[in-house]
Amino acid sequence: MKSSLLFFILIICNSNQVLSQPIFLAQGAKASFYSYTPIEDIIANSQSMTSVLNITTNEIAFNVPITTFQFKKALMREHFNEKYIESDKYPNATFKGKVNETIDWTKDGSYDITAIGIFSIHGVDKEHTEKGKATIKEGKINIISEFKVSVKDHKITIPKIVNTNIAEVIEVKVNADYSPYKKEK
Repeated sequence: MKSSLLFFILIICNSNQVLSQPIFLAQGAKASFYSYTPIEDIIANSQSMTSVLNITTNEIAFNVPITTFQFKKALMREHFNEKYIESDKYPNATFKGKVNETIDWTKDGSYDITAIGIFSIHGVDKEHTEKGKATIKEGKINIISEFKVSVKDHKITIPKIVNTNIAEVIEVKVNADYSPYKKEK
């Protein structure tokens, strides 16, 4: 876990900057998705998202292991991992981008933000611009966002026999609580 955490931090910061810039880390953050259709709603949740925020450069990244999503039905989880997302080939959903607004990350308050970057799932990278809200209180940061992902944009194939069971556009939510990253000695 420590090596993957360090790798993740290095994704948004080059190695010379890690020690000199304020990095905030969210572990165990929440990610969920919702697929509405007239036949059946599909809801899945993960509390295994990791996210890193560099408050100097406004760079932000997150990683969600696909197999950590929990479903109401075991068969839904099995189909999601094996047939649609192919989590053995594509084990993570990731976002790497930048918060567009200039925020004083040290000042308590609530701020509307926009992140622009690359969202990757099912092996397909796609540029996304997503809105969210950053709330800063007593040195801690919370970021929430809701956005939509088209299954077609990420080459996720839904068999015709079940295409009325799965929405073409999936609603995604993320909720991350960040604390200052402290290098382990």
